[in-house]
Amino acid sequence: MRTFLMLTMFIAVFTPIGVARAAHDYQGDKQRVAIHFSLVAGNSPVRCGQDIAGLGIGGRPVQLHDARLYISAPTLIDAAGREVAIELEPNDWQYANVALLDFEDKNGKCVGNANVNDTITGFAPKGRYRGISFLVGVPSVEKDRDGKDIILNHSNFATAPAPLDIQAMAWNWQAGRKFIKVEVDPEGGVTRPPLPPKPANMAAAAAASDKPDGASTMADAAPPKLNADGTITVSTWMLHLGSTGCHGDAVKGEITSCASANRIPVKFAAFDPARQQVGLDLKALFAGIDLGQDKGFSTGCMSGPADPECTPMFENLALRLKETAPDANDAGKATGALTKVFRVEAMK
Repeated sequence: MRTFLMLTMFIAVFTPIGVARAAHDYQGDKQRVAIHFSLVAGNSPVRCGQDIAGLGIGGRPVQLHDARLYISAPTLIDAAGREVAIELEPNDWQYANVALLDFEDKNGKCVGNANVNDTITGFAPKGRYRGISFLVGVPSVEKDRDGKDIILNHSNFATAPAPLDIQAMAWNWQAGRKFIKVEVDPEGGVTRPPLPPKPANMAAAAAASDKPDGASTMADAAPPKLNADGTITVSTWMLHLGSTGCHGDAVKGEITSCASANRIPVKFAAFDPARQQVGLDLKALFAGIDLGQDKGFSTGCMSGPADPECTPMFENLALRLKETAPDANDAGKATGALTKVFRVEAMK
């Protein structure tokens, strides 16, 4: 199947328009597009159930626990530098210009399910293209074909269409989505500071779980281990990126704004979809982070401005964790630095 898609893209993008081609590669005046993605650590592919070496400070071996992300607004870039939208085909992985990429297959320590998806498909106007761009994240609102607003990010996952209907990719606050969910299990676990006293209201504590405001999150597969010095060891280091500081009634679908959008723009001026794919590099993602130690707040980074692990993580993602100055209103926006977490690589 991949060989067929590679051949299709080579013909559709790089052959003169006047040459006859297979009818199913076209939809009126549009040509079929397929963009492939991969999960890597440096030059090595990442798979569930296999050790990943060299991540973070110390480079202790880890295994993948989860790896999923939403991308939206994909475009192709023509020779004049114009961005032309890719119209995504509706299916279980794609809806309203949003696609879910899923690299976990439930083998080894991976959670989720056996289904994976590493490709987005759709149509773009006939032409020649040399680059690609997309956003990592789910838009708040998208227009349907009739011009009506469709609420996407801050919607009820239980009633949302696929792929926005996945509970594991939804925050349990503000009804938003986790734009990126990457979790790893380091050898020896993750050591954290002592647990705070248990709150009297356990229901409130459960509701606070997974918040990016400093609440501790214990969503590990195994229960935490209490160490002799009072510290605890948990199994999983977690990156959950999503919009934060949101205002409005999420239950009614009335989120009006978020202080930190935390959507990542990715753009490659040179990209050949017939020969190349977009790689998400875990070595670049976890650069400068000690996956065996956590200084507090959430285990890992849940997009919280006060979380120590989020400072290097947001630098790696080329996002501003905090405002650069009072009232700058630039928290959660791109820094303008070139992305290192995503890269163009040869099709494998």
